Amino acid sequence: MKPSSFNIVWKLSLISFVLAAFTGFLYRYGMLYPMPAWLNFANIRHAHSHLMFFNWISPPIIVWFVKSLHQHGSPLPERSTSWCLYTMLFLGFLSFPFFLLYGYHSVSIGSLSLPLAAIISGLVMITWYWFAWIYYKHKKTSDGLVSFSLFDAGLVALMISSLGAWGVSVFQFTDIDSPMISSAMTHFFLSVFTEGWAVLGILGMMWHHAEKKKNDIRLSFNPGWLWLPVLFGSMLIFPFSLSQSLVTPVMYISAKLGLILIVISLSLNLWLFIRSGAFRGFIWRSVLVLLAFKIVFQLLAILPTGIWPGEHGLRVLYLHLLLLGFVSFVLFEMFLSESKKYAKALFAVTVFGVLVSLLFISGYWPLKWSPPDTYFWVMVLAFLPVVSSFWLLAESMKPKLRNV
Repeated sequence: MKPSSFNIVWKLSLISFVLAAFTGFLYRYGMLYPMPAWLNFANIRHAHSHLMFFNWISPPIIVWFVKSLHQHGSPLPERSTSWCLYTMLFLGFLSFPFFLLYGYHSVSIGSLSLPLAAIISGLVMITWYWFAWIYYKHKKTSDGLVSFSLFDAGLVALMISSLGAWGVSVFQFTDIDSPMISSAMTHFFLSVFTEGWAVLGILGMMWHHAEKKKNDIRLSFNPGWLWLPVLFGSMLIFPFSLSQSLVTPVMYISAKLGLILIVISLSLNLWLFIRSGAFRGFIWRSVLVLLAFKIVFQLLAILPTGIWPGEHGLRVLYLHLLLLGFVSFVLFEMFLSESKKYAKALFAVTVFGVLVSLLFISGYWPLKWSPPDTYFWVMVLAFLPVVSSFWLLAESMKPKLRNV
C-alpha cells in the first residue's frame, strides 16, 4: 500500500474511535438524564461496540502488518488490499446508524422487514475473508519473525470468530427457542475476536516493535507457546460470559482450561517483553501494566475466588481494560510519532480515570470507599477520552505518522 493509503486508513479508524468514545459517553449520560425516545441503551451499546470492533481494532492491525510485509519484501497487491480496507471501513461506518437506531431489530422497507444492521455486519465479515484470501495468496515470507507468526494466528482467530456471528444470524431464522444457543454463539464470537484476534494482533505489533529495536530476545522454548495457547484458549472461554445457571460442568471445566492456556501464554509474552528492555516510556510501561492486570484478572477467575467474569460490572471493566486500554495504547504508540507524547500521555491518564470509575461500579468495590454521586463521576470521566482522543485525531492530521 502507498503511504497515503496507510495514513487514510489510520485516520478513518481514529475518527471511528472518537465516535465510539462519544457513544460510550452517551450511554453513561442516558443513565442519569432523559434521552430521546428513539434511542435506547441496548442499541447505543451495540453501536458503540461494533464500531470499535469493525473500524478501530481490525483495520489498523491489518494495515500495520501489510506495511510491515512490504518492508520485508513480501508486498500485497496495492489495489485489491486498499479496496478491501476501504470497503471494510465504509461498511463499519454504515453499520453505525443502523445499530444506533434499530440494533438487531428488523427495519421495514416496503413490503420487506430486514435486519439491516445484521446484514451489514455480515458484509463486514466478508471483507475479513477478502483480506485473508489476499494475505495468504500473496504473502511470500515472514523471515521467521515472531511478530508475523502472531499475526497469522490472530488472522486465523478472526476467521474462526466469524463462525459464531454467522451462527447467530442463521439461528434467528430458525424455529428453535433457546436463549442458551444464541447467547453461546454471540459470546463465542466476542471471546475469539477479542482474546484471539485483537490480543494476538496487538502482541504481534509489540513483537514487531521489539524486533525493530533489534533487542536480543532469545527463546528457550518453542515460540508456539507465545500464540498457540491464546488461539485455542480463546475458543474455550466463552462460557464465562454466560449466566452461571446456563453453564454445564463440562463447559465450566473447558472454560477454566482455556483461561489457564491464555494465562500461561500471556505471562511468557509479558516476561519476554520486560526482559527485552524495548518498552520504555510512560505509554509502553502502561501497556505492560495493563497486560499484567489482564493476566491477574483471568488468574482470579481460574482460582476458587468466587469471581465470575461474565458478571456485568466485571465484564464491562475487563473489556475497557482490554480494548480501551491495552489495545488502544499500543495502536497510538505504534502509529503516532514520539512528538505526540503529551497527547498520548493525556489519553492514557483519561483512560485510567475511566477504568477506576468502572471499578467503582463493578460490584466488587466497597461502597463506603466510593465517591458521592458515583454515577455522575462515571459519566464525567467517560467524556474525557472523547476530548483526549479528539486531540490525538487533530495531532494525527499533522505530518507525520511513525514509520513502521
